[in-house]
Amino acid sequence: MVRADTVAAQSDTGSVPRNRESILDVRGFVSQTSWQYSQAMATPHASDRLRYVTANFELLQGLAVLPAVSWVALAMTWSADWLPGGWVLAAAAPAALATVAALRHYRNRYGQVRARRRDGGDLAAVAPVAALLVVAAITGRVGESLPVSLPVIVLGAAAVAAHRWHRPLAPALTLVGAAGLVVGLVPLAGPGAPHSLTGTEHWILAYCTGAAAVLAWGHVVLRRTLTVAGAAER
Repeated sequence: MVRADTVAAQSDTGSVPRNRESILDVRGFVSQTSWQYSQAMATPHASDRLRYVTANFELLQGLAVLPAVSWVALAMTWSADWLPGGWVLAAAAPAALATVAALRHYRNRYGQVRARRRDGGDLAAVAPVAALLVVAAITGRVGESLPVSLPVIVLGAAAVAAHRWHRPLAPALTLVGAAGLVVGLVPLAGPGAPHSLTGTEHWILAYCTGAAAVLAWGHVVLRRTLTVAGAAER
């Protein structure tokens, strides 16, 4: 394996071989590396991933959404009387600035990818999440006295099921969903006592925690996919 730093060091010291065979070896290595990248992107799995990233480019900008999710989680800790309200107000401006900085980072590094969507495409992307939160809120009211957390169970099951439509996010969705199902089913407050995550602010805090993990993984998927695609084009 050829290390880039080794090649750079040799170039700086003037010790790079100058005979014809060495030059041909370097050219062969570069050609082979480019071919490997092209072959990697030519596989069906890589092509599907690239299409997914292109179609969901805005939704995969996890670093831009994480500040807002973190701020909501902070607001829920205040609602649960775990934190003074002043912290929530103080964090609003930094969260907004972090979002703007993240959006600028994505724009400068990857440009703007706007996939062709059918009419109502944005609504179709948001509606399932909104409906899921409504169902979680309803189940929270219905199961307030249960030793299990119905909202967390609903959210966990939805995360596990969502990997069918979001294959590149499957590792994060499956892990978060499984964790939600376990936490929701275990009577954290003891047998017969209401579950600790049945309250509205509690299950929303749990949702924000899981969403943060999925958003972080989405950023990783976006970065890796576009980096490999860019290398293949070169």
